[in-house]
Amino acid sequence: MDWLLNANRRADASPGEPPWRSGWQVPQIAPLTGMPHKITLAIVPSSDNQVRMIRGVMQYAAETGRIQITKHAALPYVPIELLDKVAADGIIAYAENQDRIDFLKSLKIPFVNVTLHAEPEADVPVVHSDNVEIGRRLAEHLLSLGLRNFAFVGHFAWYHNQLRQDGFRQRLAEAGFEATSIDVAFESETALETSSRMVHQPALQHAIAQLPEPCGVATCHDEFAHEIVEACKAIGRSVPHSVTVVGVNDHRLVCETTMPQLSSVSQNSERIGYVAAQLVDQLIEGAPSPTAPILVPPGQLIIRRSSQFLALEDADIVTAIEFIRDRCHRPITVTDVVDHLQLSRKTLEKRFKSAIGHSIAHEIRLSRMRHAQHLLSSTTLSIVDVAIRSGFDSTSGFIRAFREHTGVTPADYRKG
Repeated sequence: MDWLLNANRRADASPGEPPWRSGWQVPQIAPLTGMPHKITLAIVPSSDNQVRMIRGVMQYAAETGRIQITKHAALPYVPIELLDKVAADGIIAYAENQDRIDFLKSLKIPFVNVTLHAEPEADVPVVHSDNVEIGRRLAEHLLSLGLRNFAFVGHFAWYHNQLRQDGFRQRLAEAGFEATSIDVAFESETALETSSRMVHQPALQHAIAQLPEPCGVATCHDEFAHEIVEACKAIGRSVPHSVTVVGVNDHRLVCETTMPQLSSVSQNSERIGYVAAQLVDQLIEGAPSPTAPILVPPGQLIIRRSSQFLALEDADIVTAIEFIRDRCHRPITVTDVVDHLQLSRKTLEKRFKSAIGHSIAHEIRLSRMRHAQHLLSSTTLSIVDVAIRSGFDSTSGFIRAFREHTGVTPADYRKG
């Protein structure tokens, strides 16, 4: 599966570098002289993820004036089965299975697929999130909590779920850990083709009951994370103390109505929609199609109650981490942490590295970077203000540190 990433990334590209900059280069196309291209969206606006994709397409349309989105009744959406009845220059579709992909091919119209439920084909243009990186971020978050037991829950008939598990396992292996794999079962096979997929709770409850305590559980989707929380309630295991849960998509209606509320990694779906619009515009103009998926780096991790837990036996290390994270907006140093704990620096450094796997200084940098990423994605603060509020005394030092951490500048990170 590594080919999928390698095909979109130079050998000398840094891990965090956006792949559409490092592999697929934006072709130069002539300015539009006629009417905007008519683009049809076969993306059901049924979740935050899909709505954000549509917003990304709308942003490209507004910024460039090169495309016009066709509508079906009041919504900028056409059911995929009606695409052969719509006059369109190009299509952006959420095609989840091979039948739909084959149908899109049969239309002989430039199209871009924005999902990776099925394994990609060289002749099918795809824009999607970097699923391996999503998995790595899930693992990084659970590792940062001091957990030592892990599980990954997904429906592995879906290709993007396989990739997310791959990234999760890769990052854990680097830290010396493994993960239990739990393949989600649905109540019926027909549920695979419906908008409301019902997870088979008895099987999930049985699998969760076998996990050691405490255990960090990553899932491929927020809906699965919700089902895990419900399974834990049914078998008497507390979240986050017995089972710590984190999902993907930041579907706020799911995350914020689940109790406890769910932590989740955003897919950066608006950027996916924007890049998909850019690509279909270029395909209409005759640009060559990329032969491998264009991968968009995921957005921020939104931490909520389901993963607000430190699974550490050493109370001093818990205190040290809480001290650091509570003060990530200030220019604190290792000396400040040592003074707060009133322990010798050598002793604290040794115990910290043993419990967390990295140094106190590294934890300070991580906390600052997470805070900076949050400010960049959720506020309109200037880069100078973000630097100051992330504990840096110089903007140039902040930009350099941010690029080393993420592979991109703060300004590029904010753009998505």
